[in-house]
Amino acid sequence: MSKEIDTLKAIAGNYKKRALQARKRFIDLRLQQDLDIRQLYIKLTKNISNELKKEGLSKFNKRKLQHMYSVLKRQESLLKGQLTINFEKYTKANVETATGYSKAIIINAVEKAGIRKIEKPVIEDMYFRVNERAVEAVWSRTKDGLYLSDTIWSKSAKYRENMTNIIQGAVAQGQDCVKTARALERYVLKGKRTLSEEYPGMMARMRSRVPEDISYEALRLARTEMTAAYGEATISAGMVSPSCNGIKFILSSSHPKPDICDDITGVDNYGLGTGVYPIDESPSYPFHPNCLCITTTVNEQPEQFVERLKRWTNKPMSEPSLEDWYQNIYKKIV
Repeated sequence: MSKEIDTLKAIAGNYKKRALQARKRFIDLRLQQDLDIRQLYIKLTKNISNELKKEGLSKFNKRKLQHMYSVLKRQESLLKGQLTINFEKYTKANVETATGYSKAIIINAVEKAGIRKIEKPVIEDMYFRVNERAVEAVWSRTKDGLYLSDTIWSKSAKYRENMTNIIQGAVAQGQDCVKTARALERYVLKGKRTLSEEYPGMMARMRSRVPEDISYEALRLARTEMTAAYGEATISAGMVSPSCNGIKFILSSSHPKPDICDDITGVDNYGLGTGVYPIDESPSYPFHPNCLCITTTVNEQPEQFVERLKRWTNKPMSEPSLEDWYQNIYKKIV
């Protein structure tokens, strides 16, 4: 078992089963989103190649080229819309996965303690609102002056540009429409290297104008933004959880060499443990694109939390932090 999973189990303690389930769900979502995005690029490229094949073995002329430019424009618009839908779906799923861990801890402890004045529907409503705010935060923040929706637009525009470059390269080589269609299909399925081997003249003209993997930039954006959504939700969940003592960041074993991740996950600046930060002092996460470092809440263990809840329900001021949570967080939902 990987070192980071061992660390996750250790920090989760008796919650390790739930923590591992959340991590597995996060990885499963990433893999499925990768597949969905790749399939989207394949589908749209197939739309383009089908239009080319309608022209048969004839070579390009001005009319055909102008028609293909309009086809490319339509596929760009479709890509923008479908990527937006995809990101909305997976942002919501990652947020719910992250907050579900903290929500389950509270509900389970309250039920074990037999406390009636904390009601399950209210807790569920509280986390529903947390989820809404976390999703909104993902779409509201900017990077380099761009909202996520703007960045999705730029990836869609880049797709059209890359497809245009390949078609123009085919025109310069005097290729017929069917051969060009096959080149597009090979490229989206196998990448630039295969295209260079099978169409050396065309690719020599384009050189660095076409990326190795047509969908890579969208995949990179998706991985980064979904990790950010998970992190945003983890921190937001910690803010409303009476059992959360901090946010833990665990180094991924996939790092080939030390980087910023080591600096953040390997220090104890607050006396809370290595890689643990106060909720309101948590670093920006993910630490870099494609980051696989783990983030999770650090929670009071179930036995202690249940006993504290029991003391609080009998004598509220004996547990001031719980009373503060009840008055200023829970009752505001009620």
